[in-house]
Amino acid sequence: MRLVGSDRGLKQLEVGDRIINRSKDGTFHVDGPGAKQLVKTGDFAVAGTNFRSARGYRCECGFVALIKDRCGRCGATDLTPEYD
Repeated sequence: MRLVGSDRGLKQLEVGDRIINRSKDGTFHVDGPGAKQLVKTGDFAVAGTNFRSARGYRCECGFVALIKDRCGRCGATDLTPEYD
């Protein structure tokens, strides 16, 4: 499984007794239950994950944010949920 880390400065990680270096494409190639455990922690995501079917929160400026906290473009906090 190819994983992307949350920190760009991360060059290697330790899974069990193995040390895994970051590949040239910026991902970590981890197999087995160690990969699933890393994804569960929330610090790693599976490479290739996309937000095509995700519903976001629309701002008055037209930007659609994935997190309801605030708009990534203008910083507004009054966001409305998107619906089909």
